[in-house]
Amino acid sequence: MSFSFRKIDFFHPYIVPVIILAVLIMGYIGSFNYRFEDPLNTQTILTIIFAVIVFIIGVVIASKKFTIEKEVKINFLSEKILVIFIILALVLQSLNIVLLGGIPLFNSVLKSNATTNLWRIAYPLFLILINILLAKYYDKKYLILVLLGALVFGLNGYRTSVVGILGSVFITMFYLGKISRKLGIIFVIIIGVGALAIGYIASQSIATQHWTLNPVELVFYRLAFTLEVFEKIIPLAGTTHGHILSMIFSSGSPRSFIGNYVLHYDVCLTSSLFGPVMLDFGYIGLTIQMLFMGVFLKIIHSLASKGIGIGIYSIILTHTLIWIETGPTDIMIWFLYLLGLILIILALKKD
Repeated sequence: MSFSFRKIDFFHPYIVPVIILAVLIMGYIGSFNYRFEDPLNTQTILTIIFAVIVFIIGVVIASKKFTIEKEVKINFLSEKILVIFIILALVLQSLNIVLLGGIPLFNSVLKSNATTNLWRIAYPLFLILINILLAKYYDKKYLILVLLGALVFGLNGYRTSVVGILGSVFITMFYLGKISRKLGIIFVIIIGVGALAIGYIASQSIATQHWTLNPVELVFYRLAFTLEVFEKIIPLAGTTHGHILSMIFSSGSPRSFIGNYVLHYDVCLTSSLFGPVMLDFGYIGLTIQMLFMGVFLKIIHSLASKGIGIGIYSIILTHTLIWIETGPTDIMIWFLYLLGLILIILALKKD
């Protein structure tokens, strides 16, 4: 029996503003309860609401002007080829951990060096191909590969990898009509527990920090801290003149740069979906980014009716949702948007 609310499109691009507002509420609550001197100010809240409104406008524009309803087919991606390369991705990530000399999840020093070139190949390869495999050749047995991927990449110590894999697969299966009530509950529990556990274990492995918060409190704290960083960015809006964007597509660490620039100490920071673009280009940049994301996600969503379009949309949506906290500061994730652009071009191409 299919999911009883199957007719409701839970993963329409409108889920982005819903999650943004949920993060804002949780962060606001967290800013009261923990070490912050004051709760989030009105300007921060209104700026985020403004960003949400612009995103929604982008979705509405795309719904009326740019909808593409067509299945994109890539015939050379056979079932066997997909499975082989998925296993290769798991092997590469396992080799990455071996070469690091330990498990990054339990060692903050190893974690800081865990996103190697091997990982940069293995993670997107696994993420993209497991979703395409399920979208084209769904079989329950392939869920074993999904769990293996979540485990192997989760050992890197980054909960975003686990959420990226499990979240995108969940959305893919939803659009395939494969999510029963029981399976849906199991998936949500695994995603939630996995993300909480990795975030908590990783925080405990930092030798210079001593956390007394439990895993749930830590979530509220992290969201509050991320939004507090964004609050400190707003008065500095537009002062980096595109430097963060250039770092994303060259060398350096945008998050570390933000830590030095905003808080004046050497730390890698998440600054929300809005922080990097606000620092670089101010409110004009924020408006363009949110409008683009709204239009782009809706166009890709219109291709998520069958075939690989489902898998690609699931990947892009999941990582956009992850960006709400972490910020779009990783070139590998922008590569996923490029993948979406290729999908659009293939859809527009005449048969």
